[in-house]
Amino acid sequence: MTNTICWKLLAFEYTVFPMKIISKNKIAYHDYSFEKDYEVGIILKWHEVKSIKSGQVNLKDSVVRIQNRELWIKNMDVPLYKMTSPNLVPWYNPKWDRKLLVTKRELAKISALTDKPWIVVIPLEIYINNKWLIKIKIWVGKLMRKVEKKQILKEKDIQKQMDREMKNY
Repeated sequence: MTNTICWKLLAFEYTVFPMKIISKNKIAYHDYSFEKDYEVGIILKWHEVKSIKSGQVNLKDSVVRIQNRELWIKNMDVPLYKMTSPNLVPWYNPKWDRKLLVTKRELAKISALTDKPWIVVIPLEIYINNKWLIKIKIWVGKLMRKVEKKQILKEKDIQKQMDREMKNY
């Protein structure tokens, strides 16, 4: 009897919840070619957590920088939660810098990659993982030139035409 209760508790405790993507940086897919991605945590205030979980976040102009051996995200727009009184947080700035949580080993790898010219660290998406924690996927990548973007678009068009012809054949 007790064994079945314990197994039921263990089965409930380790239930896996699906990952929920809250926001994506769609421009980053078009403007950058990526080399490596990392999953990092973020330090937030209580009203920022509620705002992000309700989907009010924008990663469009945000960028990740290394300062004093720490990772910081800049220009991530998290507006004040709609149910929070502005009197409780009069000092709030929706675009202030927020610290990212990363291990020392990962930070060393990221800083080694960013020493190269034209390499940047971009936040790609913000999501809630299966443990209900807010995580950010950052990618280390290189800014593409217009010529490279045009070449990629041409390749996509050629591939679409080939697919159409194969479908009609």
